[in-house]
Amino acid sequence: MRNIILESGAFLLMGDVKKFVMGVPGLDKLVGEVETPYTLLVAGHPGAGKTTLAAAVCYANALQGRKCLYVTFYEDREKFFKFMKRLGLDLESVELRGLFRFVRFPQVLSFEQAVEGISKVVTEEYDIVVIDTITALLGSVREGAERRAWLLNYFYQLPTVLNNFLILVAELPFGEEKLGLDPIEFVADATLLLKHRIEDGFLTRVIEVRKVRGAPVHVAETYFTITEGTGIVVFAPPVLAELPRESEEIITFEEYMKFIRFRKGYIINVFYPPEPGAGLDTLLWALAVAIKNNMRMLVVSYTNPESVLREALKNKLMECGLNDERADKFLDKYVNIAALNPFAYGLTQLIARELMIIERVKPDIVVFWGIHIPSYVRYVDELKELFNELTYLKSKNVTTIRVGSCLKEDVCNAETAISDVTLRFVRVFKRDGSIDTRLYVYERFKEPAVLPSKAVTGFVRLCGKILKELADKL
Repeated sequence: MRNIILESGAFLLMGDVKKFVMGVPGLDKLVGEVETPYTLLVAGHPGAGKTTLAAAVCYANALQGRKCLYVTFYEDREKFFKFMKRLGLDLESVELRGLFRFVRFPQVLSFEQAVEGISKVVTEEYDIVVIDTITALLGSVREGAERRAWLLNYFYQLPTVLNNFLILVAELPFGEEKLGLDPIEFVADATLLLKHRIEDGFLTRVIEVRKVRGAPVHVAETYFTITEGTGIVVFAPPVLAELPRESEEIITFEEYMKFIRFRKGYIINVFYPPEPGAGLDTLLWALAVAIKNNMRMLVVSYTNPESVLREALKNKLMECGLNDERADKFLDKYVNIAALNPFAYGLTQLIARELMIIERVKPDIVVFWGIHIPSYVRYVDELKELFNELTYLKSKNVTTIRVGSCLKEDVCNAETAISDVTLRFVRVFKRDGSIDTRLYVYERFKEPAVLPSKAVTGFVRLCGKILKELADKL
């Protein structure tokens, strides 16, 4: 290869700059544009997803007509192709089109044999070259300063001479976060470090953007998943440098405008007493607002499955005078429901899952149903994650309504502090044995208002009346 480099360096004129994609949802946003010549170093623990990430980049660019060479010292071809296909990467299809080539060298090769073997297969026809892994090669020259310098120069010159995208994969021992690969990091234009963590008893995958040459790294660490059929998805965290501006006001109900009014992107909390099924009136109100403003509403439920919540909301609509068919049409047109078990994820994973659903549905209003369940168990340390999620949704002009019971006063107070409007329903037990319901309305920069039971009942009836009128017009 030394000869190839010298000959190519002497006679090869650099071709046009080639552009590549990372091909992994969320990762292009973190790394930015990839232009030749470019070297990406992917390092991480065993099983962290290094090979999957390298293969995903290869596959995404092969689908765009770029030729990829995958050189490995460990992977078996049949297993590699089978596992990648499970993750949605059909490498065999791009191989048949001449856009992907898999080459495996035995681990028993000496340093000289390994380099000679790589030199024979790496040619100018490949737009992307993956070497999985370089750890053994670097280890074999650890004591030889001259050979080590030659090897580093080899990797440094390779993408420049061939005008291509070079991906180097490196192993890290479990528990280690230092690369320990000496100058190889300086050779790379970008360095990604894949790690494992245990959060709330769950395996959490973390990707650290350690270096991206020529681009500012605003987010150093974020989460990713590897799932069957989808492959790798990186969750670019919703952190905004500036708080979003106010948006236009949403049309609500004239009779209650002085008590309850809000704009697009508002963050609204609704707290109910801890009773089964409490909060359905809020869904009715949110649906009325959505229909009146021709908006789409997404309900993310932590407590009830989709079918149960839909049936409960449908019954509420029928109580307002809609027949069975019309109630179903309303729900089909204006409402999406997604039910998530909050204890099946770490909180950061849960937020990432929610944002994936929101990106897919693209609603105008998001109702988080049963927020007391995740908040009660883990809150204080994760307030920043919640704030970032809510601020991100506000920047997208998505109105957020969080419905749940007030189980901890400090949690409710914290959520009230970061919201624009908070509605708090309170039960008042009278001496005569009757129960009254009062609604406390907290809005930023305004004095709190208290609505008596009669006003609350009237408000619910008004929502039902408006829904009935809108249904008659459709």
